[in-house]
Amino acid sequence: MAEHDSGYKLLFSYSKMVEGLLRGFVRQGWVEDLDFTTLERVNESFTSDGLEQRHADMVWRLRSKSEGKGWFYVFFLLEFQSTSDPFMAVRLLTYVALLYSGLVRAKAVTLKEGLPAVVSVVLYNGKRPWKAPIDLASLYRSVPPGCIPYLPQLTYILIDETRLTPEELALAGNRVASLFRVETLKREDLPALQAELVRLLPRKDEDPELRRALLRWVQRLLRRLLPGVTILDDDFEEMPMLEETLLEWRDEARKEGLREGEIKGRRQFLLEQLEQRFGALSPKVRRKVKTSSEKRLQELGRRVLVAGSLAEMGLE
Repeated sequence: MAEHDSGYKLLFSYSKMVEGLLRGFVRQGWVEDLDFTTLERVNESFTSDGLEQRHADMVWRLRSKSEGKGWFYVFFLLEFQSTSDPFMAVRLLTYVALLYSGLVRAKAVTLKEGLPAVVSVVLYNGKRPWKAPIDLASLYRSVPPGCIPYLPQLTYILIDETRLTPEELALAGNRVASLFRVETLKREDLPALQAELVRLLPRKDEDPELRRALLRWVQRLLRRLLPGVTILDDDFEEMPMLEETLLEWRDEARKEGLREGEIKGRRQFLLEQLEQRFGALSPKVRRKVKTSSEKRLQELGRRVLVAGSLAEMGLE
């Protein structure tokens, strides 16, 4: 999890990735009013006064196209826990308040200009759906009538990556959408990998640094998907090399699939033999057989014809 977290931290330290995320997955009118050519990373020390910031949190700013609106800030939080944080809105309220305090302390804003807009975006890729309220108001207990205007307010934008639909990911030319599609590939989807990588990776003459960062991320992803298989070199220059490697991955996946099928068949055959020898099997015995390793199945297969009881076989 930490490796994945740091990988995303690296990728979204590039302005083009942040732009792709906002343009593709924050579908609100004000996004079109932003000048993405001015996008720049903000020193996170603004949010460190009295609160230790996590390494997966980033602050970006960019200017509005409209004259006189000044800077627009985006607090960008990468959330890769297995479940949602029920008090995320409280956490973000603290970060935003510290950001404002830092801007005031640094004399980066004046009373005449006013405070800049700060929008919080949470990118989540946990296996379970995000269930936490996205607005602070939902967390309050019952309050007296007329009291709400005096309470802090905050609503954040949630991008629940693994719950995005194919239609939401079908964004032509959006590198972040390609990133999400690559991340959700399964072994049986490997033939589609080459086309996805073409969409994901910048040309060498376009953005070599981002290309290298994306390659490292893809390699880590594939090592988790296909452990033990040789992964491409960082250069990734030759397309024939990619095709050759994809064939290797497919062969490995096919072999592993056949092996898993053989083990499953061996377990079923052993259960049938046990029933013929000892009668109906308890759920406990069936569970032990179904969770036995390949080596253990071989041992049980040799003993089933000579053992006098299930206890003798070590299954009771």
